Amino acid sequence: MRVVMISTDRLICKQGSAVSRRMIDYGNLFGELHIILFSDISHNLSTLQIAPNVWVYPTNTSSRFFYIPRAISLGRAILQSVYFGQTAITAQDPFETGIVGVVLSKLSGAPLQLQLHTDAWSVHFQYANLANWIRVTLLSRITLRYAKGVRVVTEKVGRDAAVNGHVPPKLISVLPVFVDETSELTTEMPVDLHQKFPDWNIILLMVSRLEPEKNISLALKAFKSIHARYPHAGLVIVGSGSLDGSLKREVRRLSLSNNVSFEGFKLDASSYFQSADIFLNTSLYEGYGMTLIEAGKAGLPVVTTLVGVAQDLLESSRNALICPVGDVNCLNNKLVNLVENPSLRRSLGDELKRAVLAHLPSKKDYLSNTKASFESLFA
Repeated sequence: MRVVMISTDRLICKQGSAVSRRMIDYGNLFGELHIILFSDISHNLSTLQIAPNVWVYPTNTSSRFFYIPRAISLGRAILQSVYFGQTAITAQDPFETGIVGVVLSKLSGAPLQLQLHTDAWSVHFQYANLANWIRVTLLSRITLRYAKGVRVVTEKVGRDAAVNGHVPPKLISVLPVFVDETSELTTEMPVDLHQKFPDWNIILLMVSRLEPEKNISLALKAFKSIHARYPHAGLVIVGSGSLDGSLKREVRRLSLSNNVSFEGFKLDASSYFQSADIFLNTSLYEGYGMTLIEAGKAGLPVVTTLVGVAQDLLESSRNALICPVGDVNCLNNKLVNLVENPSLRRSLGDELKRAVLAHLPSKKDYLSNTKASFESLFA
C-alpha cells in the first residue's frame, strides 16, 4: 500500500524525535509513505527522505494562506507517479489538511482517512478564536462527509465525532498516540531536578507548548498560592511557544522568578518526569494529552483539568486529582493536598502507573492496529 499523509507536525523533520521515529515505523507497514508537511519558508525545511521508503515534502510557501494549494499540487504529483498497488490518503485533521485530503481523494479516487487529535467539539476549542469556529462549523462538516475512516485518539473524541460530526460509528477507530511503555526503563537521567534546584524541597512540573490553549497563566496563579504557603516549592516548565515572553513577564510580575524555571523545548523530557514530585496540567482542551501518559508512566502524581485522557482513563482521587477546566481554586486545593501528603503522592503515582501501563498497547499491537485502520478503507 502507498500512503499519502498531510500533516502539520514539523517535528517529523527533527531527526531522533518521537514523531520522526513513528513515521519511520509507519513506513515499515507500507510500500511507500509520502508526507506532505504544511510549512512556510521561515521554517527552513527541505524535502528529505527519512527512511528508504519514507519521504517528507514541506510546502515551503511564502505564507500559510498558500499551504492548501501547494499541498494539493505536491499531492497530485505524488499520486500521478506510477505505483502498482493500493493508495490511501490520510490527513491529520478534518480542517485545513482535511480539505487537501478531500481534494486529492476526489482527484485520484483513493480512499480518505481523517484523523482527530484534538477535542474539536470542546467549547474551549471551538470558541477559542474565529479560525477554530470556522474549522469546526464549516470545514469539518465538509470533510467528514468524504472520509472512509476516521481515526480518533480517545473514546470521548470518538463519541463526539459520531454525535456532533455525524460520522457513522462503524467508520471510527480509536487509536491513541503511541507511547513506548518500555522507554523509561532504558532512559538515562541527564537531569535530576532536585540536584539542579537544591533549594526547592518540592518540585512541580509542566511539560507543554507555551500556547494559549495550555492555559499556563492559570498554573502560575495556582502556584502563586502554593508559593505563599510553601516558599521552598518550585515550578519547572518544559516547552516553547508563542507565549514564552509574556509568561516570563507574568512570572516577574507575580514575584516568582526565584521559584519558576523555564527550561525550553526538550526532545526527551523523560528525566524531568522521573525526578519531579508532582505533574501539573491546566489545559483548556486536549485531544489525548500525551504528557499525562508520560507522567503516569513515570509514576508521577498528577493534578489536571478534565481534558484528554483524563476523561477516559483517569479517575479522580483514585489515580489522579482532577479539576474542572479553569478552576484555579480547585487546582490550588489539590496541589496543597499533594504537597502536604507524601503518602498520597506515592499512592496516586503508583495507581496511575498501573492504569497507564495497562492502557498502553505494545508497539507490535499499535502498528498492527494502525495498519488495520488503513486496510479497512478498502473494505
